[in-house]
Amino acid sequence: MHSSLVEPLLIAGVEKPFAIVNATLAIALVGDLHLYGWIPLSVLVHLVLRRITLDDPFTRQIYVKYNRQPESYDPWPHCRGRKGLRPEGFGKRLAC
Repeated sequence: MHSSLVEPLLIAGVEKPFAIVNATLAIALVGDLHLYGWIPLSVLVHLVLRRITLDDPFTRQIYVKYNRQPESYDPWPHCRGRKGLRPEGFGKRLAC
């Protein structure tokens, strides 16, 4: 299996959605509002995102799966169950 089929799509070392949002904000703020101080901040954000991606390219997928983790395992589906909440001691209100 080729690695490009398994690994996420990167733009300049950053995952595609993050790179697009960062570039769009930079273009909008610098081009329209002439906030030239945003350029170094945008470059810094890109470098931080690149460093995070170098450590683990699946960081976003890990956080998405972590946030969708239910309170506790219940083998039976219930309509009243709330998604994404964890009991105390299982990482509730803690960063991943």
